[in-house]
This record gives sequence, structure tokens and C-alpha cells, in this order.
Amino acid sequence: GPSGTRTGIVAFNVEGVHPHDVSQVLDEEGVAIRAGHHCCQPLHRLFQVGSSCRASVYLYNDEEDVDRLVEAVQKVREVFRVPG
Repeated sequence: GPSGTRTGIVAFNVEGVHPHDVSQVLDEEGVAIRAGHHCCQPLHRLFQVGSSCRASVYLYNDEEDVDRLVEAVQKVREVFRVPG
């Protein structure tokens, strides 16, 4: 994106699934993310969530890595039977 709108971090939750459970399934799929507070508890309180998942990308990541993340999140939805 244009200068000033780029980010290498995406925070997300899968509705109805605790972030630590998401992290565990993604780990089993070979995708590493962080789950927890990420030193931003005030923001979590604002959005009324206890914790979140965080994926970070950098220069060494490519489109295939992002595709693996998306596929792994789909696996989370299947494992926890999240309606789609």
C-alpha cells in the first residue's frame, strides 16, 4: 500500500475459538503466530476481547506463507466446527 498504510502485523480472532486454541492448531499445521495480550490490554478492553491472535510477516515471507496461514485458519474452523 501507499506509504503510511503498510503493516506487517495482522491481529485477528476466530469467532467462538480461544486464541490459544487457534495458535495450537496453526502450530500443528506448521504456521507460527502469537496468541495473547500482545502488550495491548487497553485495546483488548476497548474491543471487549480477552486476547487475540497475531500474525506477523516480513521480507522473508512470501505469498505461499500467507496462503498457508489462510488454509490453517480454515482448518481451525473445521476442527472447532465454526459455521462458515
